[in-house]
Amino acid sequence: KISYPDCPRISTQSMPSTQTAWIMLGWQTTGVMNQKDYATLQVIDSLLGSGMSSRLFIDLREQEGLAYQLGSGYSPHALRGSFVLYIGTNPVTVERAKEGLFNEIKRLKTEYVGDKELQNAKDKLIGNYIIGLETNLDKASNLGAYEALGMGYEFRDNYEKLINSVTDTDIIEVANKYFNDNYILSIVTK
Repeated sequence: KISYPDCPRISTQSMPSTQTAWIMLGWQTTGVMNQKDYATLQVIDSLLGSGMSSRLFIDLREQEGLAYQLGSGYSPHALRGSFVLYIGTNPVTVERAKEGLFNEIKRLKTEYVGDKELQNAKDKLIGNYIIGLETNLDKASNLGAYEALGMGYEFRDNYEKLINSVTDTDIIEVANKYFNDNYILSIVTK
């Protein structure tokens, strides 16, 4: 476990003019050098919080009506990264929204993702990746970043294969590996 000395794991702040309560839930993860976990975390991010077909959007916004805005984000660096979930909700639904975020994590850790949902998440990731390489500047930036991170220029050619190699079992294993009790939870309310 990673410890956070002199840093509270849970922070709740009251802001006088806030009409929306914000919840951020995050963990430290691996970075891009652990390519299998990197790819799996990318797919988890796509499943959870990328767009209107994501689990967070469907479950917490559409079905539960808990969110004004929500999503997830995986920010990998060379050796470490972070994975966060966030939700903007009505201040009276903070506890339900927080519980909803934890339930989505529990679901990832205990339930296999269906084949169609998994493929859709991969397709969305790969499609966004391709769109992100439209200009020469985009291509040069990506290649430079891959080289600077120690992955090499050829990573561009391996990205799609790496993402498509992620299985439902990988998702459960990686979710259990990183989404543990050593999280940071920040809540800002009015």
